[in-house]
Amino acid sequence: MTPPTIKFLLVDDLDANLLALEGLLRRDGLELLKARSGPEALELLLVHDVALALLDVQMAGMDGFELAELMRGTERTRRVPIIFLTAGAVDQQRRFRGYEAGAVDFIFKPIEAHILQSKAGIFFELAKQREALRQNAEEAHAASRAKDDFLAALSHELRTPLTPVLMSAASLQDDQRLPADVREQLAMMRRNIELEARLIDDLLDVTRISRGKLTIAPIPADIHELLRHSDDIIRSDGQDKNVQVDFELTAVRHHALADPTRLHQVFWNLLKNALKFSPAGGTVTVRTRNDAEDRLVLTVEDHGVGISPEALPHIFRAFEQGDVVGQHRFGGLGLGLAISQAIVEAHSGEIHADSPGVGQGATFMVALATVEAPAVAADTPAEPASLAPALRLLIVEDHEATRTMLARLLSKSGHRVTLASSIAEGLAAVALDHFDAVISDLGLPDGSGLDLMREIRRQRPVHGIALSGYGMEEDVRQTREAGFFAHLVKPVSIDQLRQLLAHIPQAVK
Repeated sequence: MTPPTIKFLLVDDLDANLLALEGLLRRDGLELLKARSGPEALELLLVHDVALALLDVQMAGMDGFELAELMRGTERTRRVPIIFLTAGAVDQQRRFRGYEAGAVDFIFKPIEAHILQSKAGIFFELAKQREALRQNAEEAHAASRAKDDFLAALSHELRTPLTPVLMSAASLQDDQRLPADVREQLAMMRRNIELEARLIDDLLDVTRISRGKLTIAPIPADIHELLRHSDDIIRSDGQDKNVQVDFELTAVRHHALADPTRLHQVFWNLLKNALKFSPAGGTVTVRTRNDAEDRLVLTVEDHGVGISPEALPHIFRAFEQGDVVGQHRFGGLGLGLAISQAIVEAHSGEIHADSPGVGQGATFMVALATVEAPAVAADTPAEPASLAPALRLLIVEDHEATRTMLARLLSKSGHRVTLASSIAEGLAAVALDHFDAVISDLGLPDGSGLDLMREIRRQRPVHGIALSGYGMEEDVRQTREAGFFAHLVKPVSIDQLRQLLAHIPQAVK
């Protein structure tokens, strides 16, 4: 990249002086702007950014001090360094006025070339360094953005093929006609697909954290309930490894104003790590208590591989798993703890790790402020899927396996399904029929699902559900603005999709 030209402003009402200054200061990479009066200098400053202004003090009309004061009064030029050039003696009062007006130095005429060149050269080098820093910052920002875009695109490509597999496994797992051992294997498949999706989520969460865009939606949440839910999900991992998970939940106040999904992610990470790094036949202990500040203090203690004292201060850094012999055999991306720390801190909480050393286990502690338990509301039975109204659905998805699986499962639920694989096919279907809802992928071969939804809604009102491998806040915002009422991130849960459809009223025929 060619470095931009650095500019100095020379102001003197005598052409001969300007020519002399130009001759002394001329160098590669420096542009010298010349003005013969204060007003002319101000005009140049409106359109040029200068690294130094050399102002003659004695000028007709507006003198150098007055020009400097005007420069200091304008945000654009108030930080431009000024060197005054003067032919006469400067008494203490005038010197003080000059510095008060913003001068960094005085040079007396007749000008000694080496003094002028030395002082001006300092500002030239400073400007070059500032510009280099600015360019480096821009390049770093561009590289960071490219990395984030790559991770988002990678997550999309990884998520898309997971959707039909997850839907198939979930559907077959619920089929009571299959033998129990087959359904257990399907449950194992489903857990591992969901784990793969969780790893993809971790990559995106790191991107959110680096951009400062990790958000939470706090509600009163029962921490004990979230812990039990996390245990339900990872219980099979403990059984496979013969690791016992003991719960000692003694906290009296165990509700917090929290985002349940995000805190569940933290607890899942801590339990998963404790099981991962525990030896076969080991024990993991989960405890809660209330401290003197009435906070809920959670500890997850294992007796596994431990953490070295050198690695302990860095354990919450992304892509690090601590100094453990053979750590790579345990798998994972080393993102879970970094994400957990960001989530806990977003809740104004604390998270710490402690370990006596390698081979001596580790304890992780989370502390959260508590709130009063909410009043218990009477349960309202959910409407069975079989009683949900049958809808006319348009599915627009270019991934054939996902399209086919969606059609099969939604047709089994009683919906009438029309399929399309592009915007053109989707619009052609809309021209022939009225649909209650459009379920559309966002990345289509002939454009974006956002464009499809805008065009359909321009013709008639319709409910839209977006399917995407992208799940950043900006992606969700764009789908909402295009007219979708829901944004599902792949791999899509068929149960979640059915729940959304159950709340869509049938459109007027």
